[in-house]
Amino acid sequence: MNAQQQNIDVRLGFFPNDVHVFDPLEKYTPTPFTPKPYQPTKNVVDQHDFPRFGLTNNIAALVSGLSGRSDTATSYIVGIFGGAMLILAIALVWGMVIIGLQIAGQKKVGFMAGRLEHPDFADASSSNKGGGTLAPIEEEPEDNESLLESEASSSAFIMSNDIEVTQEQTEKEKKFMRNVLIARVVFVLSGLGVIIASIIFYTKGVASFHKSLTNAHGGLDLVQQIAYKTINMTDSAIYEKNALLGTLKTTKEDTGGKLCDGGTGPYAQEIQNGLAEFASEVGELSSMIDDNIGAFGNDLRELVTITEDVSDKLYSTEIFFGIAVAITVLINLLILAMLGQTYFSAKGVSNCCTKFITNAILWPVFSFFLVLAWIFATLFLVTSLAGSDFCVKPDVVVEGILRKHQDKFSSAIFQFIIYYISGCKIKPANSDVEAIADQIELAVGTVHDVSEAMMGMSIPTLQGECGLDKAAATALEGGAELLHNGTHLLNKGWIEVRTLLECKTFNPVYTTLVHDAICIDAVDGLTWLYSSAFAMFIFSMLMIMFRAGLYPVNHPSDKP
Repeated sequence: MNAQQQNIDVRLGFFPNDVHVFDPLEKYTPTPFTPKPYQPTKNVVDQHDFPRFGLTNNIAALVSGLSGRSDTATSYIVGIFGGAMLILAIALVWGMVIIGLQIAGQKKVGFMAGRLEHPDFADASSSNKGGGTLAPIEEEPEDNESLLESEASSSAFIMSNDIEVTQEQTEKEKKFMRNVLIARVVFVLSGLGVIIASIIFYTKGVASFHKSLTNAHGGLDLVQQIAYKTINMTDSAIYEKNALLGTLKTTKEDTGGKLCDGGTGPYAQEIQNGLAEFASEVGELSSMIDDNIGAFGNDLRELVTITEDVSDKLYSTEIFFGIAVAITVLINLLILAMLGQTYFSAKGVSNCCTKFITNAILWPVFSFFLVLAWIFATLFLVTSLAGSDFCVKPDVVVEGILRKHQDKFSSAIFQFIIYYISGCKIKPANSDVEAIADQIELAVGTVHDVSEAMMGMSIPTLQGECGLDKAAATALEGGAELLHNGTHLLNKGWIEVRTLLECKTFNPVYTTLVHDAICIDAVDGLTWLYSSAFAMFIFSMLMIMFRAGLYPVNHPSDKP
């Protein structure tokens, strides 16, 4: 080995045989990740199979129909509202039955007409109508003995008839009291059913739905955090690229614009070739990073804006939970008041105050909540069915929606989003990110090797190899060190960007937001909300049908 080679620190492999790498560039290695396969819950499947009267239950038809195929969208909408119409039909038929029983009257349907009237109350009412009739005047018999016999037989007949009437009245009284008990018991049990359903409405339905919103908030916040971090990484990559170019420019200026161009030593030509190669590659690299990574960052900022808007709208739904608590409390207080009125009626307490409370307060408010329960049951049923239809194949639906709005994305971020929601199956095709990665690896690898080769030479060696004076050689060595550090920073930054873009980063966020928050918590919550609201509606209708239990019994003595 000659004297010139002895002055070279043998460290890196830019030059064959002699110089070897002492600080190699880090290589990007993808992290193995297998997403958990999605399986719809039994609740989702059952509601997806809810009768649609022969119409489609494929929510993708609605998504595709919104772009012009209105027949498929109409088919889905009519089908999903069919269940709601079923609830409406039940309400209308039941309401007509109640009205029919009211019209039929007490004599035909008893307490089902809406009042508890004692049988003698109706008899007294009918006997009081008109002036009545005079008893016929019988002629006095001529024979006194016949008169005595007639009176004796008449007395026996009257006593026998009185016994039969008493037994009949006793049976009638027992039957009436059984009906009174049935009316009051069914009314009370229905009231308790409303209370239990309202409690389930809050503890199961509202709580599950609130949990889904909390998870959705968490998922959106996580998306924003990762997006901001990725934005910072992409901005850092652009900054490091500009810093690397600036260092090269400054080094060239400090060496009088030569950069070893005038060298005649054995390694001078290799250094010149490496710098020339980097110069030809750096222009394309700079353009790719500025255009593609800049657009990538802009799309991520747009994604953050969208998630912030969605998050704000979710926060605005918090008022729903306050309303739900208020409704639950009011319903329970109302039913307790009606049950209290039933107790007073059973004790025979009836006055102007109880009549005013019953007719002016309890029934109007109760009717309002009955209509509200029907509206809630309808609304939650439709929403629950739509959610279940979505959650049978949520990834397919989300992908379809995104592809309809693909024009809103200007970078490879769209392909990566599809990659995440597909469970890492649909990999980005011909991704700009991959092209940039190849270009960075090529350009950065070149300048990295050149810089390390120059760093491995002493100042005298650089002077001899590159034909520089001591000051220029010193500047070149310092510039080589800066270039070397810059290549590591740019390479490391880009590796961090690629690591952040891996499926293991965003796919769990997506599954938490869609699979867990929407397809488990939200659908379960909506199912409980619908079921409990429908139960409140059913029990409320039973209370109306057996409303006679709320009133005191009308006795003959009550008739003026």
